[in-house]
Amino acid sequence: MDSTNKRWQENIAEAMNETQKNQSTNSRTTIMVPSWITYAVCIVFGFLIVKTAVTGIKTHNTNYDRDYQTGSSVALLMVAEDVEHYKTNYGKLPDELPSPIAAVIDVSYEKISKDHFRLTMPHGDSTITFDAKDDKIYMD
Repeated sequence: MDSTNKRWQENIAEAMNETQKNQSTNSRTTIMVPSWITYAVCIVFGFLIVKTAVTGIKTHNTNYDRDYQTGSSVALLMVAEDVEHYKTNYGKLPDELPSPIAAVIDVSYEKISKDHFRLTMPHGDSTITFDAKDDKIYMD
């Protein structure tokens, strides 16, 4: 239905234009970012890149010596367990080491008394010693 009144047609057309303008501006939301923010982000990333290049990336310190010492201590305790097993079965300490692993890892055995023995194993420039009397491992 067309209106014969020209003023009404103009008002309707104007209202339709305003409605379409509101719909198009509402569908687009623009966020204005200050111009200095881009520079700030670049400076921060640049600093991180330079810091990484200068200092490097460190995950954690690897302590191979401690790991080797722990493995050696466990092996020495396994040999001591073999000696104690021999003592339990035969009622006395063995004259020689009954452990097949002892020859491989170069363990020396010292029988001090009927119930006391000492095991020594080389560890780099020092030695690891197990004393059965104290039931402790010493690093010399």
